[in-house]
Amino acid sequence: MDRFDFVGPVRVRFGAGALRELGEALGGKYRRVLLACAKGPFRTNGVFRDVRASLAAAGIEVVEMEDIDSNPRIESVERGAAICRREKVDCVVALGGGSSMDCSKVIAATAVMGGDPRRFLWGEKVAITGALDSVMVPTFAATGTELNDTAVILDPAAVSKSWCGGEPLFPKLAVIDPEIAAAAPYPITSWGCMDILSHTFEFYFNGRDDVLFQSRFSEALLLSAMECLERLKQRPTDVHARGELAWISVMAWGGLTKIGRGPPDMACHTIAEGLVPYFDIHHGASLGVITPRWMRFAAQRVPAPFARFARNVMGVSETNDARAATAGIERYVAWLRSVDAPGTLPELTGAPIPRAKLREIAVRVARENDPVGRLVRLGVEDIESLYQASCEPL
Repeated sequence: MDRFDFVGPVRVRFGAGALRELGEALGGKYRRVLLACAKGPFRTNGVFRDVRASLAAAGIEVVEMEDIDSNPRIESVERGAAICRREKVDCVVALGGGSSMDCSKVIAATAVMGGDPRRFLWGEKVAITGALDSVMVPTFAATGTELNDTAVILDPAAVSKSWCGGEPLFPKLAVIDPEIAAAAPYPITSWGCMDILSHTFEFYFNGRDDVLFQSRFSEALLLSAMECLERLKQRPTDVHARGELAWISVMAWGGLTKIGRGPPDMACHTIAEGLVPYFDIHHGASLGVITPRWMRFAAQRVPAPFARFARNVMGVSETNDARAATAGIERYVAWLRSVDAPGTLPELTGAPIPRAKLREIAVRVARENDPVGRLVRLGVEDIESLYQASCEPL
């Protein structure tokens, strides 16, 4: 393992009914909070009401903003930060998936540091040195952002989605209540699991074969996430499986899997994120489409890590690495079909994507993210071919 400096400051309240303890956990610490809610059913299914009630019972005043899109816009950051400053908010509480949580982190930083929040995400990427406290209430398992110090934001005008990070973005508290997630529709659950699997793959397939425990850790996460999704397909209200998947998500991208392994291979995330400014598609769903195509592509060039995946995760017994890698990936593809994972990009966009548009996106992704990939470096032609493959059935 490499040398590392690990910081894990986020307090976690986990378990069925934990949401009811939110006010108790924050009471006496904050006077007025901004409640940033994701677009979705939360205002009608009672979750938003329960959050407000818990905070009010603890004597905390709640300030609201308009609900946050599934791909959070920079405009939402600007509006939220302005509200925080005007209303003298001392904490931001995020309710929803990764988008509301990411948006809330950057709102918290902009409220303290002022200025244009774009400077944290694009260009010089100004270091984030301060932020209001933030609290995360995830509504389903996906990004694991509730335990880390990064955020991803979309600027539609610039046709670009980018990330920022820094220790001030670490939340003070994450309240993970699997009872909330039990109300999530199965397709959303599946898309979130695709995100979990992708984040786990990013360190597992980063070209390092000398990290014994961390590799086994990743394999345990992959096996557990797949089993949980199988259970939730059969019974979406299974609170136990919801809780397991929620904890897997924060293990996958909350900071622990990266320790001592070097940088992740972000090829699939980079390629999937390239689509978002052009097509407002769900982040996890796009990863579910891109990832197996990338696996087929990369395994032809570097079969050994995929052979390990085949043997230790997919149960392949083949001794030849190239054949094992192919067999394991095809078993994984079959598993994706069995859990109704997203199939193709046109299924997500609702219409065919012109080849010229795929080329345009590939050129932009390659130009803005050089290099793309670590295990295998991808050029414009490679990225375009993956987009094209993602438009056809597996």
